[in-house]
Amino acid sequence: MRKTFQFLFKVSCVLFLLSGSLLVIGQMVGLLLLNGDLIIFSADTFGKPTFILSTFAGLFGFALNYIPNTVPVDNSEPITQQMENSQSTPT
Repeated sequence: MRKTFQFLFKVSCVLFLLSGSLLVIGQMVGLLLLNGDLIIFSADTFGKPTFILSTFAGLFGFALNYIPNTVPVDNSEPITQQMENSQSTPT
């Protein structure tokens, strides 16, 4: 489940950044050309999808904090040995 959420988070981030870039670039071009209609068109076209994608990216990122990483446990060692290994710091 974590891998699915990581994939969805990455995809939504890429799409959000792409649509946000298109929004800003369109507005910059409209500003440089002194074309108010292009600025409004850019905001109307890319505004809502950008905000929706950023919402999904935020929700997937938030959910990833609550989905635990699954790490396989080697049960061949005694429990005390496992605890000592997990508390020791690598040098």
